[in-house]
Amino acid sequence: MKKLFFLLLMGILMMPATEILAQTQTQTHTQELTKKQIRQIKRDQRRHARQVANQQAFNAAVEALKDNNWVLMANTLYGPRGNSIPVSDNTNFIQFKGNKVYLQLAFTGIAGPNGLGGITVEGTPSNISSQTDKHGNITYSFNVMGTAITAQVIINLSYGDNYAQATVYPMMNNNNLTFSGILVPTDQSSIFKSGFISY
Repeated sequence: MKKLFFLLLMGILMMPATEILAQTQTQTHTQELTKKQIRQIKRDQRRHARQVANQQAFNAAVEALKDNNWVLMANTLYGPRGNSIPVSDNTNFIQFKGNKVYLQLAFTGIAGPNGLGGITVEGTPSNISSQTDKHGNITYSFNVMGTAITAQVIINLSYGDNYAQATVYPMMNNNNLTFSGILVPTDQSSIFKSGFISY
């Protein structure tokens, strides 16, 4: 009887020690999970911040298109055969401001009439239209006519950020040119426009 009482007493005394050991192991495991969760939470926060910033940039671009007051600052140009040319986005752009459209090309190390190694042309826009598909992507188009330019311009702006492509289709030939870069309101752009307009 004494042995049974002794064993029962030992079992009761050992139970808290076993629970403490189990709790310690659980806490260690929880701490490891928490570190992983913290890393995941930080990644999610960064991703969410990027999405919010991109969405704000998209919304600003949409408003700029509606106001006819925007600049597409190109960091890449694509020729008619799809060959790409990296360029400086503050000197290669399409600007729509009020009732004028400016298109500028500038290439380093090349002589050009605009003093920047390319051309700067000015025209008047017409037939402006905008369509939004079921995914929120925008197709914006207009014609532009000036002394040195007669063309149709079609812009594709994908939902969720302000990266856009604008293809210029000249009316007189098939030498279309695509400007690829960010589309921003004019007051948010950092373009340098040549004073030498090609007429």
